[in-house]
Amino acid sequence: MTLHDPVALLCIAGAAAGFAVMGVLVVRMMAEAKQARASAAAGGSGPLPSANRRRDQAYESSPMVKRAIELTANLAERRGVLGSVERKLRAADIPLRPAEVIFAYVLLASVVPTAVLLLLRTPMLVVLSLLVFVAAPPFTLKFLVSRRRKKFIAQLPDALTTLAGSLRAGRSLGQALEALAREMPSPMGRELRKIVAELRLGRKLSESLDDAVDRIGSPDFRWAVLAIQIQAEVGGNLAELLDRVGETMRARSRLKGEVKALTAEGRASAMMLVVMPPALGMVMYAVNPDYMRPMLTQTGGHIMLGISAVMIVGGFFWMKKVVSIDV
Repeated sequence: MTLHDPVALLCIAGAAAGFAVMGVLVVRMMAEAKQARASAAAGGSGPLPSANRRRDQAYESSPMVKRAIELTANLAERRGVLGSVERKLRAADIPLRPAEVIFAYVLLASVVPTAVLLLLRTPMLVVLSLLVFVAAPPFTLKFLVSRRRKKFIAQLPDALTTLAGSLRAGRSLGQALEALAREMPSPMGRELRKIVAELRLGRKLSESLDDAVDRIGSPDFRWAVLAIQIQAEVGGNLAELLDRVGETMRARSRLKGEVKALTAEGRASAMMLVVMPPALGMVMYAVNPDYMRPMLTQTGGHIMLGISAVMIVGGFFWMKKVVSIDV
């Protein structure tokens, strides 16, 4: 296949379009995130209205892209994917529409590996393109969600203690949340600013807290919200209750740290079990290819590699199960 082949030209054009769409989405995300931080610093909780107007104008100026994104959204909603992606984007605090993300992902994941396969025909590059454009985006989104959740959980005990102190100072719960939203850094401050903004618009506190719990997905935060909701129904000293919840979370955090330290050797052994055999095999192949070639070319070698892979994976999951302790 040459570069003058129509199929090759079509693949190149598709790859260029995919990169252009992804670039537009990334630039838009960075711009909206910057405006959101500026709005939050000014007392707001989200992107400025002008950003939404510019986004709508961009959609109107590109009807083909708009139609493609709408079709992607309809198909993803029927498949049940749209809601899952939307929840993950909200949990990661990424200001993008789920249909845009799905459209860009499908476009890049389908066009770029195909173009690499047809044009370059290099197995390593094909595998690399599959890893970068097919496997990496979901894992990256999952990593961003997990990292933000961990930061939120780390800030939660201090936030509860500060909230209890504000209540003891004579503030109402709404005033205490508003003061805490101004003082706490992200992600805690960001989520509290959303709750405060919803309260100003007339939404009930219990509904805003439930929405925040679903967005964060933290059991510790759910316990704190349940404590606030129960106290609102039956009465009692909310400041003392929040202090006890915060102290319980600190004790659980210390216990998790101790368990993590005690199981560090087992986790390191599991990781070495996965990394060392393939790494040693690659080193031996680089030093003496003739010695390792029968392992890769003959049937007996393929069987040995398959058995080894099964044993490595089984041993990894067994050791991970042994060192995984739920606190």
